[in-house]
Amino acid sequence: MKKTNNPILIGIALYTLLFSLYCQPIDAQLQDQFGQDLLQLVPPPPPKTDTAKLSIDPYITNTFNNHIELGLSVDPYTSSLAGQENPQLIGLINRFGVNFQGDLPIIDKKLKIKLSYSPQYENYNGTDGKLDEFDAFTDSSITEFSYSPFSNSPEITLSHNLNRMKRILPVYNNTDRLIALRFGRFLEYNLRIHRFDDESELKEDFLLIGSTSHRAITRLQFGLLRQMIGKLDYSIENANYKTNLNNLILGISGLEEGEIREDWRHAVSMKLLHTFTKRIVFQEEFNLFMNRSNVDFFNFQSTEAAFSTFYKLDTGDWFRLRLSQLWVVFKGRGIRDAEGAIMENAGNRSDRQFTINTQTNWRFDDNISLNLDYKYTYNDSNQIDPLYSFLDYQHSILSVTLRGSY
Repeated sequence: MKKTNNPILIGIALYTLLFSLYCQPIDAQLQDQFGQDLLQLVPPPPPKTDTAKLSIDPYITNTFNNHIELGLSVDPYTSSLAGQENPQLIGLINRFGVNFQGDLPIIDKKLKIKLSYSPQYENYNGTDGKLDEFDAFTDSSITEFSYSPFSNSPEITLSHNLNRMKRILPVYNNTDRLIALRFGRFLEYNLRIHRFDDESELKEDFLLIGSTSHRAITRLQFGLLRQMIGKLDYSIENANYKTNLNNLILGISGLEEGEIREDWRHAVSMKLLHTFTKRIVFQEEFNLFMNRSNVDFFNFQSTEAAFSTFYKLDTGDWFRLRLSQLWVVFKGRGIRDAEGAIMENAGNRSDRQFTINTQTNWRFDDNISLNLDYKYTYNDSNQIDPLYSFLDYQHSILSVTLRGSY
């Protein structure tokens, strides 16, 4: 790929790089670790005997998204979205999928295996048809072995998750493998191996190169009074990235050619749950995420405070509201003025983000349910340079999901 000095492409490359370093890790952190406790207050009591079970869960999801992020700078000589002046893309995403899951006891109450297979098709519509190249088919499979040597001992679980994605635009094709070892709910180790098909090509987007990460998680749950539960999670992760980046991205980040980016990530989550009545639950959260890299450009810290409420209407019918405020400080990046020069004694770049998320679920019968999910995010950055104006945005996502369970 030849080198380009087009300012629009450089701006978009900056955009996608910043998004990959800021939005993606934080969003992934929130989705994977936070906000699910209200739906999982107390685990259901285990059955007296284990029996084999098979479930089939088809679903259809329609999502409106006015800020789709797909890495617009990648391969500007083949992608129809290269040179897009407005990186805030509006589109409709339709997903069709089914989850097949089987639970098979091998030794009653001691050893069992769980198998899961989830194919999914994604269809993108919007931006004069240009989003069609991001249509995708995803294959996901999970194999999980659980062993409990004694009736009251924590389960030891070993799982393998393999996820394969193929888009119309082949530069996105990748395989994501996760191997996890868990001891009850208290200790977990994850090995993630993420690889793209074209590892030899020089990429213009940090989202599209391979990585390997090791992550350890410890959890503590304790009761407070009669109707309160406290939860404390801590995780530490080490991630190493591939080196197949082009000179433009290397120059922006400060990496030397052939230098491996290595990150250490620390995440702390503290939650307090109040069971107000049998139908109403409140939750307060404080979440801290720190990224420490061998390159200053990738150092940042995020702090989040959140409040959630969960209201149960009936079995399978519920409503949830979550309000959160997120602060992010980038340790290795200064504030740039209107001419693009770094301002002296102006401090570090920081973002402030407010989010409101509402979810409603209705169960029509034992097999069919409808879920509505709306998320609004407002992000405000302290950058002055007009090149970074995309960091001040409003983001809305509305999803409607019809799900079956058989």
